Amino acid sequence: MRPESNKDPRHLVIQLARLGDVVQTLPALDALRQAHPHRGFDLLCAAPLTAVAAGSGLCDRVLPWDGPRWHAWATRWADNAIDTLREAEDCIASLGALSYGRVYPLNQHARTRLLAQLCADPMMRVSDTEAWEEQMRPWAQYLRQVARERGKNRIHLADAWCGMCGVRPRGRAPIYDQSTGDIPSHVAAIGEREGLWVALAVGAGETDRCVPTEIWSRWIQTFLSRRDDGHVVLIGSGQEREAGQAVLEGVPALLQGHVWDCTGRTTLTQLMEVLRRCQWIVGADTGPLHLGTLVGARALGFYFSRARVHETGPYGTGHWVYQSATTQQPNTWPIAESIALMCDDQPASSDDWTLWRSHMDEWGVCFDDGSASQASEATRATIWQSLAPALCRSAAA
Repeated sequence: MRPESNKDPRHLVIQLARLGDVVQTLPALDALRQAHPHRGFDLLCAAPLTAVAAGSGLCDRVLPWDGPRWHAWATRWADNAIDTLREAEDCIASLGALSYGRVYPLNQHARTRLLAQLCADPMMRVSDTEAWEEQMRPWAQYLRQVARERGKNRIHLADAWCGMCGVRPRGRAPIYDQSTGDIPSHVAAIGEREGLWVALAVGAGETDRCVPTEIWSRWIQTFLSRRDDGHVVLIGSGQEREAGQAVLEGVPALLQGHVWDCTGRTTLTQLMEVLRRCQWIVGADTGPLHLGTLVGARALGFYFSRARVHETGPYGTGHWVYQSATTQQPNTWPIAESIALMCDDQPASSDDWTLWRSHMDEWGVCFDDGSASQASEATRATIWQSLAPALCRSAAA
């Protein structure tokens, strides 16, 4: 751990959103550490997700944020202000001395801005935080516009957060390549047999982004019929155990010996170890896809509804996403096409779906549909030059 000093004060990144967003914050932390090698960086994130950042090596401390607990305090504040305040103060005190020379609040809501004020050095809270917000404002406004208009955005969310932090993306994806060593006995054999191991995320964060269980069952049957040495690991939260069971039951009994149902049966660190033992992660849920790429798996996503490849596609090089042409539940699914891509490295388009492949460049990650169009590349450069002109000038010098 780097020594602290008054000359190089510690900085804090605040990310209070879900799993995928925490993983997508790591490129910004990576770029910050390269830009400021003598400063210490901490991350404040949701308590259940601290293990994701703690093992990345990109921050010195990961501070847990207990969102439900703070929500309960806010709810009961009017009825019991004294006890509520005491408990909240004790919680803050338990995190240690929070006096950061700079704070980067990546989420655009009131509680993040309040936390930024609480965690900043008292001598900097008024004057300096206004300057910080001024630097971050163009990117924050851009992200709000993208969310509102759903236009033809080409800047990935992880790279936009780099811009908010005042740094350029490094052009590489962070990789957690060390074993967590945390694997329960009932899944210890995953990855030990030879063959192609695929993790399949059965659910998604929102109901309208879930692939029907019968589609996943058909995908598994097609894959295992194609690959005698294939193995599928079903992953998901405890709330998705029923869906995982339905997927498994839809697979012919003769093939079920090649399917491992881990839905709701692993902790986060155990899931990271399971994913590390798989060559691929497949699904419509962006969170597990991002987690899989972090530990070295290649990702293949089915994006529809509100999921957009250019904003939240898998970060890194060599990942694939089938993007639906409709925001509704698709009527057809690229089952055979996606399996041919995975097994034979043969990209194939599908009706009502566009296939995108990821690669990295000086502006971060981007996705190519094979059209060889230079327009999207020019658009990304123009956006960066518009929102961060000083940063672009310094990089060109």
